[in-house]
Amino acid sequence: MSVAPVNIRPIESAPTIEKKPEANLGASFTKALDEAHALDQDATQKADAFAANDQGVGIHEVMIATEKANIALRYATTLKNKALEAYQQLMQTNV
Repeated sequence: MSVAPVNIRPIESAPTIEKKPEANLGASFTKALDEAHALDQDATQKADAFAANDQGVGIHEVMIATEKANIALRYATTLKNKALEAYQQLMQTNV
């Protein structure tokens, strides 16, 4: 009984596995709050410039900056609320 030869080729390059970034809740909170703070300062600066009759700042820029700051703050608040909900669910889990 003869066995047919098997053609085996060496692997030229192994596939790379992408490492997913680790979830870091503290870093997520810090990033969200820092971004919200920066956007709030930008909105305040643009509003002050518009109120001082700066011709380089239009009302549309003030409104856009204000809405960006509002969205960033709502995101940070939602992140906090979801983390608290997850914590409360963990505390109610029977071991």
